[in-house]
Amino acid sequence: METETTGRLPLVSVLTPSYNHEAFIGPCIESVLRQTYTNWEQIILDDGSRDNTSAVVKQYGDHRIRLYRQENRGIEKLAETYNRGLAEARGSLIAILEGDDFWPPEKLSSMVRAFDDQEVVLAHGEALDVDAFGVPGKRRPRTYRERSKLPRSILFNDPAGSATAHLLAQSGQSFIVPATVLLRKSALESVGGFQYVPGQCSPDIPTFVRLSVEGKFHYTPEVLGFHRRHLGQATLQNLSTMPQAARKYALDASKDPVLGLDLQEQERIASSWQKVLQRCAFSQGRIALINREWKNARRQFIAATRCLEGRVILGAGLGWILSWFHSDLEGIFRLAGRSPLRQ
Repeated sequence: METETTGRLPLVSVLTPSYNHEAFIGPCIESVLRQTYTNWEQIILDDGSRDNTSAVVKQYGDHRIRLYRQENRGIEKLAETYNRGLAEARGSLIAILEGDDFWPPEKLSSMVRAFDDQEVVLAHGEALDVDAFGVPGKRRPRTYRERSKLPRSILFNDPAGSATAHLLAQSGQSFIVPATVLLRKSALESVGGFQYVPGQCSPDIPTFVRLSVEGKFHYTPEVLGFHRRHLGQATLQNLSTMPQAARKYALDASKDPVLGLDLQEQERIASSWQKVLQRCAFSQGRIALINREWKNARRQFIAATRCLEGRVILGAGLGWILSWFHSDLEGIFRLAGRSPLRQ
């Protein structure tokens, strides 16, 4: 499909997969409508929602918003859903904005100019976690602090391939926040679109890894997206299976000759994944507390202490104690300036 431009301004196609986002899709759309950069289209892909997601979308009469409904494919087929949106996209640039996330008004206008450099295939920036009501935490996320310590070569993937090993490491799984991303469509199509990996629910990391050997990235420290944290999130619903799938993908991909990683880099990637299940156990314990599953919560927190990381052990110990008092950690997260999973 041919791309469209208005004058010299490239058309941005915003891909918005959505499932049961009745409470969130309105703010998502409105954040796109408020963009100071106006040459965009939003392609909303309703994955068989059982609520009124589509009805909310239809309330917006802007001709730039297009709704596509499909039978539910589920989070496991999210790459297919994205690729359906990619096939419908008319823009030369592709933005990712899931139906429960939203943007600041300057997001697109601050990013489009990065693609004047023809070597740039992906632009990204900072994101803030927000709660179910869209209220951001008072503290910058841990991932923001980690990115601030990364060398420029990784942040900008310059030269191409510099960020590949980091993206495959466990700590690199949150390196690029999808809600901040803008992609060059031609580069995305050249790698076969959004990447499907069996068992890996999200196509984000596999897609970014493939793009990392195609060209440079552009990074800005500005907040370019708001990532909503809530109990209905697919990532939280799949914590028991996603870490293992992500680990398997990373170890297999590290040996792919297309990526050009040497043996030392492969070993560092493998080492980084050794404690992933224990780290995820803390999140599972946190959710169990909210669901009042006290025994399960204690079991998860005990598993989390085997991570042997100070902050994880501290949080797990506190969660274990609170389980006996039939309480959860969300108030403590709020006091610490972090976004709670429930109010």
